[in-house]
Amino acid sequence: MDLRRLRVGEWVTTASGVALLISLFLPWYRDTSAFEALAVIDVLLALIALGAILLGVVTALQQVPAVSIALGALVGLAGILAVLLVLLRVVDLPDAVAGREAGLWLALAAAAGIVGGAATAIRDESWPGAPKTEIEAIPAPRP
Repeated sequence: MDLRRLRVGEWVTTASGVALLISLFLPWYRDTSAFEALAVIDVLLALIALGAILLGVVTALQQVPAVSIALGALVGLAGILAVLLVLLRVVDLPDAVAGREAGLWLALAAAAGIVGGAATAIRDESWPGAPKTEIEAIPAPRP
Protein backbone atom coordinates (compact mmCIF):
# COMPACT_ATOMS: atom_id res chain seq x y z
CA MET A 1 0.00 0.00 0.00
CA ASP A 2 1.47 3.30 -1.13
CA LEU A 3 -0.37 6.39 0.11
CA ARG A 4 1.74 8.57 -2.19
CA ARG A 5 -0.44 7.36 -5.07
CA LEU A 6 -3.47 9.15 -3.65
CA ARG A 7 -4.25 12.38 -5.43
CA VAL A 8 -6.31 15.25 -4.01
CA GLY A 9 -9.57 13.79 -5.32
CA GLU A 10 -9.05 10.44 -3.63
CA TRP A 11 -8.10 12.10 -0.34
CA VAL A 12 -11.23 14.27 -0.40
CA THR A 13 -13.46 11.33 -1.35
CA THR A 14 -12.01 9.06 1.33
CA ALA A 15 -12.22 11.71 4.06
CA SER A 16 -15.79 12.52 3.03
CA GLY A 17 -16.67 8.82 3.17
CA VAL A 18 -15.33 8.61 6.71
CA ALA A 19 -17.29 11.76 7.65
CA LEU A 20 -20.49 10.33 6.13
CA LEU A 21 -20.06 7.09 8.05
CA ILE A 22 -19.46 8.99 11.31
CA SER A 23 -22.49 11.22 10.66
CA LEU A 24 -24.77 8.18 10.65
CA PHE A 25 -23.98 7.66 14.34
CA LEU A 26 -24.51 11.31 15.29
CA PRO A 27 -27.93 12.80 16.05
CA TRP A 28 -29.81 13.72 12.87
CA TYR A 29 -33.00 14.70 14.61
CA ARG A 30 -33.53 15.56 18.27
CA ASP A 31 -31.62 12.76 20.12
CA THR A 32 -32.11 10.33 17.21
CA SER A 33 -29.28 9.07 15.01
CA ALA A 34 -29.69 8.10 11.37
CA PHE A 35 -29.63 4.41 12.26
CA GLU A 36 -32.50 4.95 14.69
CA ALA A 37 -34.60 7.30 12.55
CA LEU A 38 -34.23 5.79 9.08
CA ALA A 39 -35.17 2.38 7.71
CA VAL A 40 -33.31 1.77 4.44
CA ILE A 41 -31.64 5.06 3.64
CA ASP A 42 -29.13 4.63 6.46
CA VAL A 43 -27.90 1.34 5.01
CA LEU A 44 -27.58 2.86 1.54
CA LEU A 45 -25.63 5.81 2.92
CA ALA A 46 -23.35 3.46 4.87
CA LEU A 47 -22.64 1.47 1.69
CA ILE A 48 -21.91 4.65 -0.25
CA ALA A 49 -19.56 5.80 2.52
CA LEU A 50 -17.74 2.46 2.44
CA GLY A 51 -17.44 2.75 -1.34
CA ALA A 52 -15.87 6.19 -0.97
CA ILE A 53 -13.39 4.83 1.57
CA LEU A 54 -12.68 1.90 -0.75
CA LEU A 55 -11.65 4.34 -3.48
CA GLY A 56 -8.70 5.50 -1.38
CA VAL A 57 -7.71 1.94 -0.50
CA VAL A 58 -7.91 0.71 -4.11
CA THR A 59 -5.92 3.68 -5.38
CA ALA A 60 -3.18 3.04 -2.83
CA LEU A 61 -3.01 -0.65 -3.77
CA GLN A 62 -3.16 -0.44 -7.58
CA GLN A 63 -0.17 -0.07 -9.86
CA VAL A 64 -2.13 1.66 -12.66
CA PRO A 65 -4.70 4.48 -12.51
CA ALA A 66 -7.36 2.80 -14.67
CA VAL A 67 -9.05 0.93 -11.82
CA SER A 68 -9.19 3.93 -9.50
CA ILE A 69 -10.56 6.18 -12.25
CA ALA A 70 -13.32 3.68 -13.06
CA LEU A 71 -14.13 3.22 -9.36
CA GLY A 72 -14.07 7.00 -8.93
CA ALA A 73 -16.76 7.34 -11.59
CA LEU A 74 -18.97 4.79 -9.82
CA VAL A 75 -18.39 6.43 -6.44
CA GLY A 76 -19.26 9.81 -7.96
CA LEU A 77 -22.61 8.46 -9.19
CA ALA A 78 -23.27 6.90 -5.79
CA GLY A 79 -22.34 10.23 -4.19
CA ILE A 80 -25.01 11.99 -6.25
CA LEU A 81 -27.51 9.45 -4.92
CA ALA A 82 -26.27 10.14 -1.37
CA VAL A 83 -26.77 13.89 -1.81
CA LEU A 84 -30.32 13.30 -3.04
CA LEU A 85 -31.12 10.91 -0.18
CA VAL A 86 -29.80 13.30 2.47
CA LEU A 87 -31.62 16.24 0.87
CA LEU A 88 -34.79 14.16 1.01
CA ARG A 89 -34.28 13.73 4.75
CA VAL A 90 -33.57 17.45 5.18
CA VAL A 91 -36.83 18.40 3.48
CA ASP A 92 -39.06 15.54 4.67
CA LEU A 93 -38.73 15.00 8.42
CA PRO A 94 -39.74 11.61 9.85
CA ASP A 95 -43.01 11.41 11.79
CA ALA A 96 -43.04 12.81 15.34
CA VAL A 97 -39.58 14.35 14.94
CA ALA A 98 -38.80 18.02 15.24
CA GLY A 99 -35.56 19.78 14.49
CA ARG A 100 -32.50 18.95 12.47
CA GLU A 101 -29.23 18.26 14.25
CA ALA A 102 -25.56 18.46 13.28
CA GLY A 103 -25.31 14.88 12.02
CA LEU A 104 -27.74 15.59 9.21
CA TRP A 105 -25.80 18.64 8.06
CA LEU A 106 -22.49 16.75 8.31
CA ALA A 107 -23.99 14.00 6.15
CA LEU A 108 -25.04 16.52 3.53
CA ALA A 109 -21.58 18.11 3.46
CA ALA A 110 -19.88 14.70 3.35
CA ALA A 111 -22.10 13.50 0.49
CA ALA A 112 -21.28 16.67 -1.45
CA GLY A 113 -17.59 16.07 -0.66
CA ILE A 114 -17.83 12.57 -2.11
CA VAL A 115 -19.24 13.96 -5.36
CA GLY A 116 -16.65 16.74 -5.58
CA GLY A 117 -13.74 14.50 -4.66
CA ALA A 118 -14.75 11.81 -7.13
CA ALA A 119 -15.17 14.39 -9.89
CA THR A 120 -11.68 15.70 -9.16
CA ALA A 121 -10.26 12.18 -9.03
CA ILE A 122 -11.61 11.13 -12.41
CA ARG A 123 -10.65 14.42 -14.04
CA ASP A 124 -6.99 14.09 -12.98
CA GLU A 125 -5.57 11.11 -14.86
CA SER A 126 -1.98 11.70 -13.80
CA TRP A 127 -0.36 9.06 -11.66
CA PRO A 128 1.99 10.12 -8.87
CA GLY A 129 5.35 8.41 -9.12
CA ALA A 130 4.94 7.48 -12.78
CA PRO A 131 7.99 8.20 -14.94
CA LYS A 132 7.65 11.36 -16.98
CA THR A 133 8.10 10.78 -20.67
CA GLU A 134 8.91 13.65 -22.94
CA ILE A 135 7.72 13.59 -26.52
CA GLU A 136 10.15 14.94 -29.03
CA ALA A 137 8.65 17.57 -31.29
CA ILE A 138 9.06 16.71 -34.97
CA PRO A 139 8.70 19.56 -37.43
CA ALA A 140 5.92 19.29 -39.97
CA PRO A 141 6.97 18.23 -43.46
CA ARG A 142 7.40 20.98 -46.03
CA PRO A 143 5.13 20.92 -49.05
